[in-house]
This record gives sequence, structure tokens and C-alpha cells, in this order.
Amino acid sequence: MTHVTHLPASSSASDIVAVIEEHGAVIVDNFVSAEWLSQFNRAIQTSIDSYKPYDYGEPEAMEFLGYNTVRLNGLVSKADNYVELMLDERLLGVMDALLAPSCGQYLLNSSEIIEIHGGETAQELHVDDMIWPGHFWMPGRMLQCNSMVAGTDFTEANGATQVVPGSHLWEDPERTARPSEIARAVMSAGSIVFVGGKTLHGGGTNISGTARRAIVTSFVLGWLRTQENHFLHTTLEQAKTWPTRARQLLGYDLYSHYEDGLMAGPLGYYEYGSPEVLFDESA
Repeated sequence: MTHVTHLPASSSASDIVAVIEEHGAVIVDNFVSAEWLSQFNRAIQTSIDSYKPYDYGEPEAMEFLGYNTVRLNGLVSKADNYVELMLDERLLGVMDALLAPSCGQYLLNSSEIIEIHGGETAQELHVDDMIWPGHFWMPGRMLQCNSMVAGTDFTEANGATQVVPGSHLWEDPERTARPSEIARAVMSAGSIVFVGGKTLHGGGTNISGTARRAIVTSFVLGWLRTQENHFLHTTLEQAKTWPTRARQLLGYDLYSHYEDGLMAGPLGYYEYGSPEVLFDESA
């Protein structure tokens, strides 16, 4: 049985990137503080308590996304301190190394709660990059990178994420993982697992009855459409209270990059200029 590599809390962004590049995934123990996690969990609980299951329409979608799983987007609007995680220096340092060389400017792709409840079955193993056609056109380029902070302990019994280390390097993209190749991202609350966009993974089976809460923060190349529509989860009034970097990651900025051999943009016009003008208090 294989395993997901664990790194200590003191690990640098370059330490994290090295393991992701080699194995496709890595766990960093105690990535966020107990105080931050407690504050976040208290803030998000109201939204979880009022959650109403979505009807995803197709049986395949229902099976994939879960009959006994709570899924919430727009965390920056549901928990004030989520922005601290989104702007974490090491987290962004990882994305600087893995995504920025292919786009110059990357974006927040998804902010999500995935809370697996008792009775949920294992999710089909998949790669997150497959939702963009570019995954098939540019097989050697990572389109997004996912991270999940453990809001609760991740255990074998409560649905710890399944990960297939090394699958991002497989020559056959249609290959099925053998049971012996599937690891479980077992980790304590406050730890984080990074999963590259081309690494096979999926939620686990929850046989414990204890909810397993993941706090998802994924980033995507800046010239791709984000999976989450941040503008419908937020308002200009909220955005004015955030740091400039947070607004840029959420798309309240003009994308353009003409360095490092990239010729891309401009994308995201507001009146043929940057949306940042909306936050210029001197204007």
C-alpha cells in the first residue's frame, strides 16, 4: 500500500513544490493555526446548518458529487478569515512555482467546503484539470492546483481523500489505478493536502458517521475561466474591504501578461480598462 508524503509545518514553498512535482501530491502537517481553524469553523457552521442538497440533474453527477456530502462555494463571503488562507504566503508561493510560469497571473479557481457525512461512498478517481479542454490539448501543462485544509481530522473511516501518487506522470491517461496504488490523505485537523491538477484523487467512503470537512482552495491559470463565479458570490462593497492581491485573485483586475515568452490578454475589461478603477478612492 502506498502513502502520501507528509512534510512538517516548517516546510517552505520550495519543499512543497518539490514533492508535488515528484509525487503529484503532498501533505503539510499543521499548516494553519488552531486559532484560525476554530474561527473559520465557527463562521462557516451557519452556512452548513442551512445547507439544502443540490439536485445536480444527472444521476452520474449525483453519484460523483455525493448524496451525503455538503458542498458550499464562495467561502470568502461566508467566513471573514478565509481571505487569510487565500493569501497565505506559502500557499501562493506554491502556485507561483507551479502555475505562474504558464500564465503570469493565476486566479482563485474554487473556494469550497466538501463535508463528507456518514454513509457516503467513495468518489470516482479523477483529475481536476479535465474540466477544461486544454487538459487534452496540452497534456504536459498543469492547468490548476488544488489544496484542501482539513477542517476536521481526515481518517480512513471518515472519508479521507484518496490519492494516487505518481499518477500525474503516467504515460497512459486512461490507465486505471490498482488498489495498491491508492493512498489515503490521512491527516490531523489544520493540516493541508496539495493535489496537482493531473493527479488522480477522489473523496473516500465514510463509514464512521463522523463528518469529514475539507476547506478547498484551488487556483487556475489566469487565462482560463474559473470553476466558481466569484462575482455572484461577492459584491463590490465586500471587495473594497479586501487587499488588492485578494481582489486580483478573485478576478477584480485586468489580466494581461507579455513577459516570459507569454503573449496573453487583455482579459476582463471594465470600460476598456482594469476593474481596479472601481476601487480607486481618488477617482
